[in-house]
This record gives sequence, structure tokens and C-alpha cells, in this order.
Amino acid sequence: MWEDIVKNECIGNKKLFLFLIFCNWQKTKTTIKMEINKIVFRFWVSNLLISIILFVIYRIVISQTKLIDGSSFEKWMQILELILNLGFSLVYLVAMLISSFALLLNLKKKIRTSFYLSLFTFLGLPAFCVIFIVITLLIDICTNDLTVLTTLAIFSIIYLFLTIMQFLWFRKRINKVELNN
Repeated sequence: MWEDIVKNECIGNKKLFLFLIFCNWQKTKTTIKMEINKIVFRFWVSNLLISIILFVIYRIVISQTKLIDGSSFEKWMQILELILNLGFSLVYLVAMLISSFALLLNLKKKIRTSFYLSLFTFLGLPAFCVIFIVITLLIDICTNDLTVLTTLAIFSIIYLFLTIMQFLWFRKRINKVELNN
């Protein structure tokens, strides 16, 4: 059967027929890779946008804090707290940007196909930061009744939650593409 097709369609050249099949397979393989790369870049851009939006909202929240009238020492402490919050917001932005760039590691097939490595690229740094910030916040509350890190902890937890949602959606999309092909 195949030999008849090869003889009729490829004028007796079996190698040409196999080459055409191979080229079609390569084209499909390249198309799949391009689609997966597109998915990874879309998730990276969306994570980057989430990071920037949360940073802007964080800065708005910092600017909306009310200053309490009191002695000059209390005013200086409030100004110091405001400066600390601005510094924490910059550290927060840098951590989110690094975390966003870690998503690009999913372009490598070894990382993308491993559930745990892919999970680590999405949640490794954000989870570490949230754990560190929450532990530091709890220590500060227990020892000094200071709550300078409260806003940072809240926004870090929001970012971690959004990243978890992104990871679940990413795995669903990648698995769908890999199963279809």
C-alpha cells in the first residue's frame, strides 16, 4: 500500500516521501514550540503587569496614610516610618521583578515539563519573601508592637495568591498544548 503511494506520488523516490513526512513533523514540532513560547511570554508579561499594578497601589496606600498630630518626636517617627515604607516598596518592586523574570525559566523544556521545577519558578521567591516578612512582622509585633511591615506583608500575600492562580492557569494551558500535540 505505502509503496504504491510512494511510487505514484513521489515518482518512485521513497526517500523523498520520508523526507516530506519528516519536514511536516518538524514543522509541527516547531509550531508547538512557538506556541509554548508564546504562552510563557504571555504569562511573564501578565506577571510583570501584576507586579507594576501592585507596586502602584502599594505606593498609593503609603501616600494615603494619615499623620497623627502629636509632639515633634512623634512626627519625626511618622516621617521615618513613611521613608521606611517607601524603601520597602522599592524592595518589594525589585523582588517582584526578579520573580517575574524567573518565569522565563519555563522556556526550558526540562523546567516546563517538571511540575515542581515550574512551581518553583512561579512561587519560589514570592513564597520565601512572604515567609520571611511574616516571621519578621510577628517578631516585631511580639517584641516592640511595631507594625511597619504590615502593609508590605499584605501586598506580598496578595502577590503570592495571584502568582498561585497564574501558575495553576499556566499548567492547565501548557498541559492542554502538550496533550493536543
